[in-house]
Amino acid sequence: MRWFLGLLLVIALVLGALFAVGTFLLPNSLEVTRTVTVERPRAAVFAMVNDLRIGKEWSPYYARDPDADYTFNGEPGAGQTMRWASDVREVGSGRMSIVDSVHNEEVQSILEMGERATLNADMILRRVEGGTAVNWTVTAECAAGWINVPCRYMNLILRGVVQKELDSGLARLKTLAEQLPNVDFENLNPQFDEVAPQPFVYSVVEVARDNAAEIERAEALGLDQVRRFMSEYQLTQAGPLTRVVTEQTDERMTYRVGYPYSGARPLTVVGVQVGETPSGQVMHVLVQGDRNNVAAAYAQMDAYLQAHRVAKREGVFPWHRVHNAGTDGAPAQIEIFMPLQ
Repeated sequence: MRWFLGLLLVIALVLGALFAVGTFLLPNSLEVTRTVTVERPRAAVFAMVNDLRIGKEWSPYYARDPDADYTFNGEPGAGQTMRWASDVREVGSGRMSIVDSVHNEEVQSILEMGERATLNADMILRRVEGGTAVNWTVTAECAAGWINVPCRYMNLILRGVVQKELDSGLARLKTLAEQLPNVDFENLNPQFDEVAPQPFVYSVVEVARDNAAEIERAEALGLDQVRRFMSEYQLTQAGPLTRVVTEQTDERMTYRVGYPYSGARPLTVVGVQVGETPSGQVMHVLVQGDRNNVAAAYAQMDAYLQAHRVAKREGVFPWHRVHNAGTDGAPAQIEIFMPLQ
């Protein structure tokens, strides 16, 4: 009997020591930070972390079970949620919610891993030479009560596990982001709208893409025909000069140039053609300043769409509205419309 009492005393002393160590020496919180440099502009990386539909692609859980069931709610940014359920034990089920988002700078979220744990995550993006530094921090607090001390010991184990998960996710993020175009679209400011068609009178122009003089001459002739036709049939201009590309290769381009109009549709058409401007869901950007900025804007729009996983409409080329051609000394104002699915 004395040996049993002695054993109980030893157990009590060990438990007491463990309780004291856990209470006074082990931290009540878990905090792990991992960092990676992505060789792409910050806006491209932000697009991949601010949208959970894209975020699942680089998630370490998705890597373990790509066939897990995912459901999403809300638009990218604060308020968006993702739920998942997997038969793989290490993945399990849970929910991730974005609670705050600072454009191109930071995304804060909460990760609820079923009954196992609730973690806070903060991802901060910084511009650095050659790309973007991504700092990913995960924190958790031990609850009060009897679970507090066991939780503190569990944090010792979880620290290494969380480090591996963050490293895995950041490596996948880096790989996927660096497959995107290396084009900075942070200041692009795109707008998304549904555009209605307008009656459109135009001439067809076919030119060499890199011959500015040929383009200018051909377009001037075409517009002269359009203006004379509109005057003859008393058509009123109902919008800015519009260019609609219909065919394009590396060397040549065919496009329609003319004006939206109001008035009765002419019964006879000679020298020009009458139709409608393109319509549907679009992304559009207003380019101001030098007309040479248009080419850069096209590259930025394309990079934006790829980063945000937005599909362009197949078989339909972009079109322009020329609010100011920049030939009268004033800054050019050219609006580019990119048709979307």
